[in-house]
Amino acid sequence: MKVFSKKIKDLLIPYIKSGKLPLMIAMAPFFLNKDRTNLEIFRERLDYSIHKSLAHTYYNMKVTNDYNSVVRKNFKKEPIWFMWLQGIEKAPALCRANYHYLQRVFSDSVILITADNLFSYIDLPDFIIDKWEKGTISNTHFSDIIRIQLLCTYGGTWIDSTVVVKKEFMHQLPEFQIPQTFKPGRNGNSIPVSNWFIHAPQKNRFIMRVRDLLFTYWSKKNYAMDYFIFHHFMVIVSQEMDGYLDRIPPLDNTLPHYLMLKMRQQPFSKAEMKKYLQHFELMKFTNKIENGVEENNYKLLVELLQY
Repeated sequence: MKVFSKKIKDLLIPYIKSGKLPLMIAMAPFFLNKDRTNLEIFRERLDYSIHKSLAHTYYNMKVTNDYNSVVRKNFKKEPIWFMWLQGIEKAPALCRANYHYLQRVFSDSVILITADNLFSYIDLPDFIIDKWEKGTISNTHFSDIIRIQLLCTYGGTWIDSTVVVKKEFMHQLPEFQIPQTFKPGRNGNSIPVSNWFIHAPQKNRFIMRVRDLLFTYWSKKNYAMDYFIFHHFMVIVSQEMDGYLDRIPPLDNTLPHYLMLKMRQQPFSKAEMKKYLQHFELMKFTNKIENGVEENNYKLLVELLQY
């Protein structure tokens, strides 16, 4: 119940800051103090309201500032971007194991980004750096800023630290790839796209436009209207570009989460875990452990990634 209550609190704070308190008060009696499904419906309604507000302001907005970064590095191979700001030695066990797994599979294509080496790869506007150093922009949202500037500047593949990917999958990627939620699960979902895995060429026009709107947002705001602010801008830009995301090769956002959710519910043997890892080409995990069963499963996952 404590975890559930904390999730409610974490969800509500940005909505209050975004001026959605009247809507929350009107809807709360129907959805709060009930089950998780009702909470998700409650959140979807608020997300839709926030998305409409952002679209009203930013759709087709003219951006005159030049946010491009100087290319500071040259790569023989297409880069695979992996980040842990505090340094990989301070990352959770899963992230460390995954990073070393990616290094074994993809060799020097894997580029580790930390707070110490970040600015040897990209430039960022002074207002973003200042807000990050003051804590106005959290590390989570700073991660969004870094990933999109890296992809604008160099292209390549961004892989979240908790995403495990197979070599065969990476070798079959189209020019642009990003996870999306498709119908029927897409119905009622105002932001049916994720950013935990992004593959894009250098200076992709969609990615650059999302970057420009995201940076413009942070030039004016000192808080994130929503945890998924990046996702809102991807949907807005896709609409500007006549449904850009609808025209790219599909990558399902649901199946990569399957094992993560199962690990929360039931214990796995090493053989079972190994079978799942062999079956899935792209898997999304988490560092947020909720119970003992999940904790033991993650110890097993880390062990298998270290082979």
